[in-house]
Amino acid sequence: MSMTSERLEEFLNETQVTVISTVDADGNPRSVPIWFEWENGEAYFFTGRTTLKWRNILRHPYAVMCLDKRELPYESVIIDGPVEEVDRPLYDLVLSMAVRYYGEEKGREFAENYRGEPEDVVAFKIVPKRIVSTAESD
Repeated sequence: MSMTSERLEEFLNETQVTVISTVDADGNPRSVPIWFEWENGEAYFFTGRTTLKWRNILRHPYAVMCLDKRELPYESVIIDGPVEEVDRPLYDLVLSMAVRYYGEEKGREFAENYRGEPEDVVAFKIVPKRIVSTAESD
């Protein structure tokens, strides 16, 4: 059974780590856990410009993210779509995520490393082309 639209929004705004999948230069799938922020119907991320995931995205700007709840009742969301680099203040995005994932004090401390818009880090988003959700019925 699919999630209701209300539950889908709620689920995507919970603090969870997602897995993003890209395709490498040899055509092999590559997956990695990553923080994300769901905002206005799009999933936002950040990563280093030299990471394999970013190099894969530059070659093939499309990705899939999978988010799942591994205890009862089981739920999952799979989103795929084109990836776009975003022009937004990196520090603000990182701060929002870091506070969400680490809590206020540790999150602010973590985000300080991203002040001054470091050139070796990129903010990007997946623009959903398809969203598939599942929810176990009670």
